[in-house]
Amino acid sequence: MPVYFITMKWLPLLLLTCAPAFAAGVQGMPAAEPVPHQSRPSMGLADAMTQLRRGNWSGALEAAARHGPVGRDIIEWHRLRAGLGTFDEALSFSRRRADWPGMPYLRQRSEKAVPLEGRAPDVIDFFSSNAPTTGNGALALSMAFSQIGAQGDAEAQAALAWLELPMDAETERMLLARYGRALEGLHEARLDALLWEGAPAAARRAMTRVGAGWQALAEARLLLRTMGEGIDAAIAAVPEALADDAGLAYERFRWRMAKGRRDSAIELLAARSSSAEELGRPELWARARRDLARAEMRGGDPERAYAIAASHWLTEGSDFADLEWLSGYLALTYLDQPQRAVEHFKRFRSRVETPISLGRAGYWEGRAQEAAGNMEAARNAYAFGAEFQTSFYGLLAAERAELPLDPLLTGAESFPPLSEASFRDSAALEAGLLLQAAGERALAERFFITIGETLPRAELGTLADLALRLGEPHLGLMIAKEAARQGHEIAKAYYPVVDLGVEDMPVARELALAIARRESEFDPGVSSGVGASGLMQLMPGTAQDVARLLGLPYSKERLFSDPSYNATLGSAYLAGLINRFGNNPILVAAGYNAGPGRPMRWMKERGDPRGARVDMIDWIEHIPFDETRNYVMRVAESLPVYRARLEGRVRPLDFSAEIAGR
Repeated sequence: MPVYFITMKWLPLLLLTCAPAFAAGVQGMPAAEPVPHQSRPSMGLADAMTQLRRGNWSGALEAAARHGPVGRDIIEWHRLRAGLGTFDEALSFSRRRADWPGMPYLRQRSEKAVPLEGRAPDVIDFFSSNAPTTGNGALALSMAFSQIGAQGDAEAQAALAWLELPMDAETERMLLARYGRALEGLHEARLDALLWEGAPAAARRAMTRVGAGWQALAEARLLLRTMGEGIDAAIAAVPEALADDAGLAYERFRWRMAKGRRDSAIELLAARSSSAEELGRPELWARARRDLARAEMRGGDPERAYAIAASHWLTEGSDFADLEWLSGYLALTYLDQPQRAVEHFKRFRSRVETPISLGRAGYWEGRAQEAAGNMEAARNAYAFGAEFQTSFYGLLAAERAELPLDPLLTGAESFPPLSEASFRDSAALEAGLLLQAAGERALAERFFITIGETLPRAELGTLADLALRLGEPHLGLMIAKEAARQGHEIAKAYYPVVDLGVEDMPVARELALAIARRESEFDPGVSSGVGASGLMQLMPGTAQDVARLLGLPYSKERLFSDPSYNATLGSAYLAGLINRFGNNPILVAAGYNAGPGRPMRWMKERGDPRGARVDMIDWIEHIPFDETRNYVMRVAESLPVYRARLEGRVRPLDFSAEIAGR
């Protein structure tokens, strides 16, 4: 089996875990091909971005103009997204750069400039591809319809805005003045929507337009939402006809959860879960439903956990998928109801698209079919899951199906040259390349990803190849992740092989790459909200301790500016975790993500997964932190792929033994 620990010189880090420029060379690249729009120096755009950040828009536009219309439009794009343009400027930009990123937001920020009178055809054209998202925009569109004699369309737009959009008091007043008759029967529905969305100021204005009963109901819901005083009296004041309101029940559920009254909250949740109507907005209950179900599963009450998870009344979305999968897992592993589990896993599969989820769907349906005695169906399910071998459960499915690793995981696949790509001459590509050359990587990424959203798989591969040729493994990875969201796997960019710049690496290279890929996505300048820094996302205190043990000077600035320094410290810390947890990638990854003390605590609670008596997959699925549970699977699934990428060949698949560390 693979060995992750390479040298013993790092043994002092056992004590710790008990208590230059980025080398972006990428292996497996095609021969160089000219890159369009790269002949002009990027200095002008860099200057323009400096002026932009100083608020000097005229200076920024002048500097960017050296790069022609696209360079100038990069600044104009920023200016309009800042809400500083006129209606004509926004309309013109929307027409000529409709395929640029963030256009819905640009239009939203520009809606305040849309004229209320005199430009009806232009206003209707402005909203032809995107409905208004602000009250001012909705009012302008309604008035434009009225000006061309389409009063029915005007009133329909006003009614839709009244039911769905936030707006300030003046816009409400104007909408009511012009379309009040069409809105007469919608005041209670608007108030209800505002209460669900948690918009107290607008809700209090809406309360003045409804009767006393709805006012009492709204008062109770607002007090519950804000944890105010006098809640019992407010609930008691709600008339009997409205006492069963779904929104009131939801606020009572939230209040009980916030106060730590979990059993009482679960009782209320169960009582409301007989229909979608009883829940009102099933999607708003879903996150707490999932967390409660997992907590009950870990707490030893799988029947209750299943009842919570399965009665969600959702029909689509990520919460639907999560709850269907969890229901199937509970039915299979705890309740001995494999056929019921099959149905849950089939519904899960019908609503997911990414390789990670499709691999999961195939593996677990195969497990359920096998438990139900449906061996042919099990083989088919495993074979389906095995199509997605860049995923944790896809690898397990391939193992169950006795299928080899896909040779394309080596990254040997070729894609059409850029010269043949449909997007070669697009302004969006030119903008992305100009931004990348100017050092504006985050902005460049937005343009590349937007281009990728509409490309077929082959051209996604071409776009990812371009990013890798530019020496941007982070950008290539993000393009490959966009491909994955569309259900495509592009191994070369999805698992870029990056020179971490560490001599005498103390851990296996595939493990260091897997951790860096998950931590920073190979963006050496990234930082987290809690202070983790750079390529391997080291906390400053941890980095200081490791540097001291290695006899290196500590520099917080170098954690960002010198990826090889970051990787030296990060890989050394990994070596210490291997000292502590042995050759088990799951425990090592969990320790890196959540701190080494937490895996130790979880082993006390659920057993040591390195032994034969504890099922590693079940152990992973019982990790209480969503982030860590996902993290360890993403790191583990990277290991066989990175070995294939590094060695240029695929090894025999023995993934179960690898994740068990046996």
